Amino acid sequence: MRNQNIPHLNKSIYTLGQNRTANSKIKSQLIQISGTGTDLIDNSALIKRANKKVITNALVLALVDIAKKDNDERWEKKYWNTFHCQKKFVEYNDKLYTKYCGNRWCATCCGIRKAELLNKYYSTLIEWSEPHLLTLTLKTVKANKLKSRINEMIKSFNRINDRCKKRHIRNNAMKIMGVKSLECNFNAQRCWYNPHYHIITPNRQTALYLKQEWKKEWNKNSFNASDKAQDIRVIESVEKGLVEVIKYGAKMLSEPDPNYKYKRSKGNLEGLSIYARGLHNIYDAFDSRQLFKSFGFQLPQEIVNTSSTQVISKYDVYQYRVKDMDWVNTDTGEFLTEYEIDNNLNYLLKTSIDTILY
Repeated sequence: MRNQNIPHLNKSIYTLGQNRTANSKIKSQLIQISGTGTDLIDNSALIKRANKKVITNALVLALVDIAKKDNDERWEKKYWNTFHCQKKFVEYNDKLYTKYCGNRWCATCCGIRKAELLNKYYSTLIEWSEPHLLTLTLKTVKANKLKSRINEMIKSFNRINDRCKKRHIRNNAMKIMGVKSLECNFNAQRCWYNPHYHIITPNRQTALYLKQEWKKEWNKNSFNASDKAQDIRVIESVEKGLVEVIKYGAKMLSEPDPNYKYKRSKGNLEGLSIYARGLHNIYDAFDSRQLFKSFGFQLPQEIVNTSSTQVISKYDVYQYRVKDMDWVNTDTGEFLTEYEIDNNLNYLLKTSIDTILY
């Protein structure tokens, strides 16, 4: 944590961009930027981004150590790629431009992906008459069975989808449609993994139909996919329902027992931990898998973003400095966000990252 007596640390983020030199210095090196950029001035979301960067860095450093112990250079490289995500911001015309890793264990990239999917699907799902949230699951498994279980779950859902399509075409049976995501919880108390589907269907009938087919698919081999384990509930808010579905794999911060129901107040991190080895096993099992997907319907044609690439010569550069948990202007030494880590989060990241349990 930075020295509280340094005067500039007490400035609000809303002063960003207001007291800086009117024109950026002309750089000797021309650079290329693309995309629409992130607003710099009056953007309180930059504080959240700094917070996500700190959490992600703590996680991936633990994941790097795990990959090294496993002599797995491929995963080590993937995790270092995320550590260097957004390592530099270029400021141009009061906007920030950077490069992202796009990995599902990066809190920032995960958040961007969630926002994109929410914007993409919301306008269609809001038209559904009575959307329901369906959860399809099976018995928990140990780490050595996780990858094969996920493979079988994906194959099983594809078989169900194909079977229902054929029935609809041949016999005019119910047409199924929805959006689905595959995620996995880790139970640190028992070292069990619970991969499961979250699905939004347009009505209760579709949810019941899919639940019936799921049980039939698995119970034909005496697997005993119990009725009680599957869950159907009405969705009161499509936006909240989509957020529930678009979780992108696994929670970074979790309870030792994910089945323990506890209403946690905002900012209360007591009892939470990061189970890095468990997360690594989940990421490995999900590798190269498309976790979120729609089925049975097509979205309206998207307007393609044709934002142009620009070559610029007048810009400022902010480099991420790990020890300061912030991006620093390479010319002036000015901090970009003036982020201060919460004491509880700082304690959690220093004491509650477990690299053993799996």
